[in-house]
Amino acid sequence: MTFNSLSFMFLFLPVVATGYFLLGREAGGKWPKIWLLAASLVFFSAGKAEDLPVLLGSLTVNCIVGSVLLKSNKGLILSRRNLLIAGISANVLFLCYYKYTLFFVQILNRLAGTDIHAPHVSFPLGISFFTIYQIMFLVDCYEDMVEGHNWLDHFVFAGLFSYVTMGPIVRWKQIVPQLNHPDASRPNLDNVAKGLFVFVIGLFKKAVLADSFFRWADAGFSYNHTLSLAGGWIAAFAFAFELYFDFSGYTDMAIGASLMLNLNLPQNFNAPFRAQSIIDFWRRWHISLTNFITTYLYTPMIRSMSEVTLGKAMMATFLAMLIAGFWHGANWTFLIFGALHGAALALNQFWRKVKWPMPGPLGWLVTFIFVVISLVFFRSSTATQGVHIVRSMFTLQGGFFNYEPWSGIDHVDQGVGIGWMLFGVAVLFRAPSSMDLQRTFKPSWAMVALTVALAALAVAYSNGVVSRSFVYRDF
Repeated sequence: MTFNSLSFMFLFLPVVATGYFLLGREAGGKWPKIWLLAASLVFFSAGKAEDLPVLLGSLTVNCIVGSVLLKSNKGLILSRRNLLIAGISANVLFLCYYKYTLFFVQILNRLAGTDIHAPHVSFPLGISFFTIYQIMFLVDCYEDMVEGHNWLDHFVFAGLFSYVTMGPIVRWKQIVPQLNHPDASRPNLDNVAKGLFVFVIGLFKKAVLADSFFRWADAGFSYNHTLSLAGGWIAAFAFAFELYFDFSGYTDMAIGASLMLNLNLPQNFNAPFRAQSIIDFWRRWHISLTNFITTYLYTPMIRSMSEVTLGKAMMATFLAMLIAGFWHGANWTFLIFGALHGAALALNQFWRKVKWPMPGPLGWLVTFIFVVISLVFFRSSTATQGVHIVRSMFTLQGGFFNYEPWSGIDHVDQGVGIGWMLFGVAVLFRAPSSMDLQRTFKPSWAMVALTVALAALAVAYSNGVVSRSFVYRDF
């Protein structure tokens, strides 16, 4: 089950919201949260039932470790610091086992000239995200930033259906106080209206815009010959826009679904393709991941240094982004993506330090082109493919333009798809961001009409043959 499925939109979410508010009115106390937990486990199981024990095992272990960390040192075998290190290490090893076993075995085989066969390990749904939530939770426990911890709140916080599989990345203090608010399980019509509007915006982004770009990106990246110069840029631009509308669309749907239940999730996107520097880009793109990188990777590295210099800060930035790149997947392409952005951010730090001028339009152009090129590696199946596509973007090895990569797209779909893609580009660079729309939303008949129209279009596309799952569901 995914957010853009008819079963989620017309069955799961209405049933969950109705049950939540009915229990809040009739039973109160812990029962609304138990209902949310049960609904979350059903949602997760509908996505990949065999991974439910993995999720429950992770939640249980981290709940126990967090409970112990919140106690004093008295009576503990390990100090709180060593327990924190052990807890974080267990989470990292847990993630590495399921996500990187094959990758590490392949490296070992290549270095040692052996032929060790890696055990078959399936990649659990949402493991990259719910593991990060809990690493952050353990650090916050150590820093005494977690209040009122208990088993029920922990399981709801780390396993809530609206973000357990793909984010946004959340912290205990952002979610649990809202769950425990006296009005948490009482219906709020303003929140329902705003949440529905934001959800529909996200659904439209995903079903209509992202999936329109997908056909062109997928055709380009699936082409078995050298792309033309124009073809390389078409494929690169199409994927960059597909990824934005897909992931920001999912985020809007997560925020909207949560808001209907009176939960405010952190924003994850703020018009990132309008950024005028790579630092500005990461303040706008996957904002919750940027906050995690800054708070839990970069800052500890800086604190560990006896003397902080610009060179050391740049190196910490590079290493933090390299880790973040590898977090996305067990492939050299993600390491290259992380290294490119780490190097660019470090260079941006240096540029700011020396205060060299950079006109805004030029800063935007350099940032935009760099991001598009770096995302070629994010999308490529191998580093070699990424290099070949980037090379095609700057040479005439495949000629200036070759229509063949896109000849398999139906001509009617091409016409409609190009129309939506042009509309999507206009949205990217001219329309208010989802963050702005949510902040300024006011119920009105015009908003009702807009919501219904967008919903009708999005549902029609969601039920079509080109509808596909979310890109980040594979991470």
